[in-house]
Amino acid sequence: MTDSLNISNRFRKMIIPMICSLIIIYFFVYGMRSIQQRSSLREQISVLNQEYSLVHKRRVKIESHVKLLRPDHVNPDFLDQESRKILGLMYRDEIVIPNQ
Repeated sequence: MTDSLNISNRFRKMIIPMICSLIIIYFFVYGMRSIQQRSSLREQISVLNQEYSLVHKRRVKIESHVKLLRPDHVNPDFLDQESRKILGLMYRDEIVIPNQ
């Protein structure tokens, strides 16, 4: 009889810490700063880093084109190339092969 009372007393004393530990484990796995959230944030960071690298490359390219078109020092070859591309002009002795 004392053994069963002893076991039930131990169980009653352990029930609150067990419930608290289960709650802590639940929030560790599914909470706002959980393992799943961290993995999701890592994926978002990798996608955004890739997007940043593409945008950065494009920005560097545009900056180099802007440097070539500065009013104090215009690169004549680049100006000619861009004007032909935009306006669709060509010299009389040129042969144009269209892209298909």
